[in-house]
Amino acid sequence: MFLHVLGCNGPYPAPGGACSGYLLESDSGKTKIVLDLGSGTLSRLCALCDPASEIDAVILSHLHFDHMSDVTVLGYLLDFSPRETMKLVCPDTPADVRKLIKGKFDVYPPKDFTLDEFDIQFMRVKHPVETYAIKVTCDQSVFVYTGDTNECAEIDLFAFGADTILADAGLSRQDWMPGKPHMHPALCAKLAKNSKADQLILTHLSPRYDSGELLDEARAVFTNTYLAEPDMRIRV
Repeated sequence: MFLHVLGCNGPYPAPGGACSGYLLESDSGKTKIVLDLGSGTLSRLCALCDPASEIDAVILSHLHFDHMSDVTVLGYLLDFSPRETMKLVCPDTPADVRKLIKGKFDVYPPKDFTLDEFDIQFMRVKHPVETYAIKVTCDQSVFVYTGDTNECAEIDLFAFGADTILADAGLSRQDWMPGKPHMHPALCAKLAKNSKADQLILTHLSPRYDSGELLDEARAVFTNTYLAEPDMRIRV
């Protein structure tokens, strides 16, 4: 599989950046899914492919705007395309935000399913709204996206054996507390180490922080750690 980073900031984009959004593509190129589609990501997706004809499904980890706002604009794009429907997987709550998603979408709850070359699994994680970590397996390669979460014991098991973990490093160590909605980089690194992952990609990077310091903090625990960057392409 290949991971294309459309955007990696949260909860708002850096200048010239974009919020959370990721394109996951099989080696054959026959299967393409989008994981989250936050502010500024749709234009980057359109630079890589034609969403109306090439994207098999969109999966939203949760319904905070920095992870789903461009889905509303994708609905407009689909309205002007010949495509009849697109599969969209997302939580039902918050209900007021869910009502904003309109257009040619067949909407499903986050339940495990197979889509062409991808086996896709979900696990509820620790965030103020209904949120899911997502695991994608293809040709024995395993990719795990934590979504937005603080540390929780279950995710270590969910992510065990992953080749690549894309993890929420939304807070610095100084700003982190057990009741906060995000992890800090060292916790992401601990997850990667406990899961015996091959590589860790830090995402949901706040423009408030020095990204180099975040990377150093994680690498002190798990060496094979990298920062997500817009337009980055990674082999899983």
